[in-house]
Amino acid sequence: MLKLVKKLQSVPGMNLRQKKHQNFSDICTPIAGVIMRSKVYICIILLGLTILQGCKNASPESATIEGSFTHLADTWLYIHQLLPTGRPIIDSVQSDASGHFSITIPVKQTGYFSLKRDSKNEIILIAAPGDVLKMSGDGNQMQSSCAFEGSKDSEFYSKYLQFTNENLLKVDSLSQIFTASRTNPDFALVKDKLDAAYLQIFDNQKQSVISFISGHPSSLASLLVISNDFGPNPVLTERENPDLFIKLDSALMTAYPDNSLVNTFHLRILDLKAELSDHMKYDTLITPGKSAPDVQLRNQNGMEVKLTSTRGKLTLVYFWSSWNALSRQTNMNLTRIYKQYHESGFEIYAVSIDSDQELWKKACLLDKAYWIQVNDPKGLGSDYCKTYGVRAIPKMLLISKQGSILSADVSYGNLELLVKRNL
Repeated sequence: MLKLVKKLQSVPGMNLRQKKHQNFSDICTPIAGVIMRSKVYICIILLGLTILQGCKNASPESATIEGSFTHLADTWLYIHQLLPTGRPIIDSVQSDASGHFSITIPVKQTGYFSLKRDSKNEIILIAAPGDVLKMSGDGNQMQSSCAFEGSKDSEFYSKYLQFTNENLLKVDSLSQIFTASRTNPDFALVKDKLDAAYLQIFDNQKQSVISFISGHPSSLASLLVISNDFGPNPVLTERENPDLFIKLDSALMTAYPDNSLVNTFHLRILDLKAELSDHMKYDTLITPGKSAPDVQLRNQNGMEVKLTSTRGKLTLVYFWSSWNALSRQTNMNLTRIYKQYHESGFEIYAVSIDSDQELWKKACLLDKAYWIQVNDPKGLGSDYCKTYGVRAIPKMLLISKQGSILSADVSYGNLELLVKRNL
């Protein structure tokens, strides 16, 4: 204001005390010029502040989350960051009466976040620095109804979850039919049909996961997808699909070398590669035609028994455990074959991987497993398990009378035929 007065005083021939002798237009003209110039200065300052504020919102170390949901009036939402070590809360925001909200959170590198209302309503986000994520949906069904803008990875993962939920609803329907049919005289037939329907749904889920990851190997959404279960069951495992896991690891490490969850996944894949390398090394030892590596372990009486002591007999090498339900069932199935062919030269050399020897001995008695029994308390990590390629139990191999490997992958279904052919 002082500057404005000085401007007025500096006009030639002008004295504020003499203003009554001047025309109104003569007085207003210089004042208007000064005011216009002042307005320009103010606009420039405001523009500068706006630009600075805009730069602040587009910070390279933050992301903005904007939402508009029905059934979400005046509701607190909590932002979690998903880390290998936990899910800390990093911020919170309250929606307005219309279900709208906006919040800016710190994001130094692309990562996983959770927008959570309660235990039943949570949205998984994948945010990068500078992102503006816009979402909308139903506040009572947040993840299944959510539509995204501004994050392709979040959109990919949301669509995958919606597809998964549709399949899980189909499984729930099968479960209801199963429960309602238990008293049905044709329940066995109904159960077979339900099992077949479930396997079809599960296979559809599995193929979808494989297709998704193959199509988006550099997406952080793929890391979530490959790690998800379908209900209680894993869809993919490293051992069944090693090539897919290794492909995803390679692409993610190239795209996100500093991401903590990607690095945790990378350590898993390094272990997998080491295991596969060991498998290739040991699998060459048990190819058909090669001599079976000897085994020397103690039986129930503490006496050492060698596998080579069965030389001259057709021998089934059988790795199992008392705590494994399928092993216990296999014990009972083997009893019939053992009784029928033992006198003709068939032997079983069973290696228990139990750490508790008392449980092992009791299981032998209960299952009437009266063949050669030895124990390897080191479990699946033992040298014998590595040598014989035991990655899961039960595991069976058939050894000829001369001690060479006939088959390194025997199932109970084909065992009797192999025994008949080779006795």
